Amino acid sequence: MKIKEISIDGFGKFHKYHCKLSDGIQVFYGENESGKTTLRKFMIAMLFGMEKGRGMAAKNDDYTKYVPIDGGNYGGSMIFEKDGISYRVQRIFSPGRSQVRLFYSDTMEEIILPEKSLVHKIFESNKNAFENTVSMTQSDIRTGKEMKEVLQSSMANLRSSKDSEIDIRKAIDYLKAKRREKRKDSIFAKADKIRQQIKIVTYDPNKLEQYTKEEQELRKKLTKREHYNFFQRLLRWIRRLLGVNEDQIEKMEILHRLDIVRMEIKQLTDQKEMQQEIHIQYQKIMEQKKSIEEEIRQIEMAIYAIEQAALAVQKTFGQELNEKISEIFERMTGSDYKKVVMNDALEMMVQKDFDYIDMKYLSNATVEQLYFALRLAAADLLYKEDHFPLFLDDVFGNYDDKRLKRTLSYLGQKSDRQIFLFTGRSEVVKALKEHKMNYHLIAL
Repeated sequence: MKIKEISIDGFGKFHKYHCKLSDGIQVFYGENESGKTTLRKFMIAMLFGMEKGRGMAAKNDDYTKYVPIDGGNYGGSMIFEKDGISYRVQRIFSPGRSQVRLFYSDTMEEIILPEKSLVHKIFESNKNAFENTVSMTQSDIRTGKEMKEVLQSSMANLRSSKDSEIDIRKAIDYLKAKRREKRKDSIFAKADKIRQQIKIVTYDPNKLEQYTKEEQELRKKLTKREHYNFFQRLLRWIRRLLGVNEDQIEKMEILHRLDIVRMEIKQLTDQKEMQQEIHIQYQKIMEQKKSIEEEIRQIEMAIYAIEQAALAVQKTFGQELNEKISEIFERMTGSDYKKVVMNDALEMMVQKDFDYIDMKYLSNATVEQLYFALRLAAADLLYKEDHFPLFLDDVFGNYDDKRLKRTLSYLGQKSDRQIFLFTGRSEVVKALKEHKMNYHLIAL
């Protein structure tokens, strides 16, 4: 990517400002408060946008800091080239009027941006990755937590081809979200509920059998005719005369008992049917639950497989990154240091002669140069396709003349990448002249 022109309508101290840029090294030179950082922030805002923070954070954020001072619409435009195609991006940051529009600069044919962003449309890296690799200032060149997260996330990328990447972290997060969703499926609550119902709704099959037999016996008694001898018949006749009808009493007792038995049978039968229905429902629910559990198991297997693949890729990438840092650092130090080894915590050791030296024993300037090499290596390996320019905002504050010349000499050889130097140090311009390096000076 190459930035060809910037036009500022209103951004911080700049109003109706226009600047054309060229290939190679661009030096934005000026004293303190001349607007060097403002121009850098404007170009980044053109690429990634800028939104106002919320609450107390809004008082000190970039949005508030760069509100136009001398009038004009808050925003502007930038022309840049990517993969041989020239684009023009226009942005307005004003509240209520915020917009981003992208055009082919040659024809001004508008390119639709469904997500209102250039990310995934023109380039892949996000603002966080950009600011932790190709964009550097003196104060933040020493990598911290964010740089560590950018590297670890990017090192977990599986590359399916030279032109596409699969973000493993996003893939794993997506699968974990699907697993959480599956685990919250209502089928698990239904299964627990129906298990409780099974415990409550029970019946005793022995009792049902006993009551069924008793019912049959009682019905037989109702229809059975008893045979009495002469004296029994005489006694029963006398009792009827006295108002005691034993046949009727026995019949009433049998009918009463029969009603009770039938009620018990109905209750037990209902319980049996209910239990059978619950068991049928339970079987269906358990089949559904088993299916969900199998999906969860498959998701967990996928997470494990991806994590294992990511570890393998990370190991390979870690070796590539160490080799790239070593190459850059050796060239920037004039072969004073041959090799750099970095662990997962971004702690580095450097090889000098035949010994390895922990970075904590190096000078501040050497450590900053080491981190500088790390950022360049990360940009070259992780975001090669995006190929952003380097944004270097007074990053050479601790460099002596020798170190400065070597570093600038290395940057001058990076003809494949546009480089922006924002500086107020005359030594930088002097070193560029002495090395007869091709640069474009923009005085502020």
